[in-house]
Amino acid sequence: MLLYGEVNELFQAWLKDDSENIGEELADVAIFLLGISEMLGKDLGEEITKKMKINKDRVYVNGKKLRS
Repeated sequence: MLLYGEVNELFQAWLKDDSENIGEELADVAIFLLGISEMLGKDLGEEITKKMKINKDRVYVNGKKLRS
């Protein structure tokens, strides 16, 4: 539930166009994810890089994935 709370706070700041708090909320989400990745023994940067390589070839039209 903690991650949900942090993401929700970020989303609410974004909905309100609260640019003063968006950066802080983004940082909260990132810190939480970094903590989880450390506990699980995963390098978050490495995992993001691997996922970006997978995603670069995906094609979306109107929000629907056509190809992966």
